[in-house]
Amino acid sequence: MSRKFKKLIKNPGVFFRDLLIKRYPVINCEQKFTEAEEAAVFTVDQKLQEVESKIVLPNNFPVDVVYTWVNDQDHIWQQKKSKFANVNLACENSNDGARFENHNELYYSVLSVKKNLPWVRKIFIVTDNQTPEWLVKDEKIEIIDHSEIIDSQFLPTFNSHVIEANLYKIKDLAEHFIYFNDDVFVAKPLNKEHFFRKNGVVSIFTSDKSLQEMKNRGVITATLLASENCNEILNKNYGLFIDLPLSHTYMPLKKSSFKKCFELYEKEILEFLYNKFRGRNDLNMATFLVPWSMYLEGQSVITPEICYYFNIRSNNTLTQYRKILQAKKDGKVPHSFCANDFTANSKDINFDTSKSLNCFLDSFFKG
Repeated sequence: MSRKFKKLIKNPGVFFRDLLIKRYPVINCEQKFTEAEEAAVFTVDQKLQEVESKIVLPNNFPVDVVYTWVNDQDHIWQQKKSKFANVNLACENSNDGARFENHNELYYSVLSVKKNLPWVRKIFIVTDNQTPEWLVKDEKIEIIDHSEIIDSQFLPTFNSHVIEANLYKIKDLAEHFIYFNDDVFVAKPLNKEHFFRKNGVVSIFTSDKSLQEMKNRGVITATLLASENCNEILNKNYGLFIDLPLSHTYMPLKKSSFKKCFELYEKEILEFLYNKFRGRNDLNMATFLVPWSMYLEGQSVITPEICYYFNIRSNNTLTQYRKILQAKKDGKVPHSFCANDFTANSKDINFDTSKSLNCFLDSFFKG
C-alpha cells in the first residue's frame, strides 16, 4: 500500500488539505510568493542585507518616515468635509467612509516603526490641524499641517493623492524617506538596506498583478484611474506602459525625484490638485509616478517584499489575524502587513471590526 493511500485512509482531511495546498499554494502577498517560498525569500533577503551592511561608505545618509493621517471623528474636520459632499467623484468609493475612518492604526504603525526600524531619524505625521490623542512629546515625531506643504488655493483637501503630491515640501525632510499609510505595519526588524542600498539606490516593491487585467474585470478604482494617468505621462517620456502596480506596503522614496517629477509634470499635477476628493484626472505620485520614474532612471531596483495584505471587513479577517500571530510564534512573520479598510459598505460580517483589529495589533506588538 502506497504512503499516499495510507494517508488517505487514515487521515483523509489532512490528505485533501495537502493535495489542495500543493495544487493551489497559499499566497498571502502581492508578489505572489507561496507560504512555502517565503522562508527562502526571508533568508536570502536578510543575508544580502547583512553582507551589504558591512560596506563602509562616507555618506551614511539619514532616513525619515512620513505618514498621512486624519482623525475622522474631529467635528471641525467633519464640518469642512460636509461642505464638499456633492462634488464630482472619480468613482463611487472616492468618498467612502472607510477611506477616512480611524481605528487607531497610526498608534500601532508608529510603534512598529520605532520598534523595528530604530535607525529611522524622524517620523513626520502629515495631517489637517490635528494631533493624535495618544501622542506625548517625542523629539523623533513631528506633526506637519497641510497648510505647511500645500498651497492655500488647494485647501482644504480630502484627497490623499493631493496630499501625497506635496510630501517632498516638508521642511527638513531627509533626501531618503519612507512613505507610510497608517494601515501598514512593520512586522519584524529590518535593516536600512531593505529600503535603500548603501549607494542610495531605492528599493521598489512591485506587486505581481496587472492593471490591464483589473480593468478588464471591471475593477475600476480611483487608484487604477490615477495609475493610468501616470502611465500616459510615462508613455510620452519613455514610450512604454507599466502594467505592474506596487504592493500595498511602505514606499521608499527620494525627495529629489519627487521634486523632479513635480517640475517635469507641473501642468498635469496642478490640474488635479483642486480635486477635493479623488478625481478622474488624479496622479498617484507617491505610489506610482515617482517610484516608477526612479526605476526608469536607474535609481531603484525591484526588491522582494513579503507583505500580507487583507481586508479588515472580510469574514476571513479573523483567520488572517490568527495566521499572523501564529507566524510570530513560529518566527516566520512577513516583512510587513497591511490591514486595509476596503469599504464602509461591507455587509455580513459578524464581529466588531475596530475592536478585533486593535486586539490583534495589541497582541502582535505588545504580547
